[in-house]
Amino acid sequence: MSTLIYSEQKNEVHLTGEQIKMVLEGCKENQRDAQKKLYRVYYSYAMAIALRYSSNYDNAVEMTNDGFLKVFRDMKNFVPRYGNTVASFMGWFKKILVNACIDHIRKYSRKEIMASVDTNNLTLADERETAEQILQHKEIIKCIQHLSPIYKAVFNLHVIEGFSHAEIAEKLNISEGTSKSNLFKARQNLQQLLQKSNVISYERTI
Repeated sequence: MSTLIYSEQKNEVHLTGEQIKMVLEGCKENQRDAQKKLYRVYYSYAMAIALRYSSNYDNAVEMTNDGFLKVFRDMKNFVPRYGNTVASFMGWFKKILVNACIDHIRKYSRKEIMASVDTNNLTLADERETAEQILQHKEIIKCIQHLSPIYKAVFNLHVIEGFSHAEIAEKLNISEGTSKSNLFKARQNLQQLLQKSNVISYERTI
């Protein structure tokens, strides 16, 4: 399986909804051609997510490939919902990919994950921002990539994915206080990076 992912050319393939349904059925039966097509169709989407959690392209590729391996392994457990197989798969796929990114961070950044700051005097920023506000400019994405792994993970999980601090704490095996403090520091660092990048007008969004 891993040989397939690392050696396969990542040329995009555009399929109809019905064709994607057929590909998903083929993946459930471990058909190699179906797995190749699924990889090509969703590779760019997966990389866009992984790049938010990774500091460099190579790590994002590793996160993406880990995610696809888990998707292929667990495809038999995928059950379409909402009457829309493709939309349902997208949500399921994204959840698996985000978890793969978090697993990668836990594996390689364990010491940093446990780091915290004093939470007694923190004043957290407004938490009502939306993903659209955060992602409206490529410059902001680049700045997010420059955050440390744990700050990037907490920021993405809370601001982009919408997880609560309790959920983040469970995913990263940290306390809620550590999650909150890491978010605070992530926002501080991101504001500094935005200032250096002259993306001043969007500082309040963060």
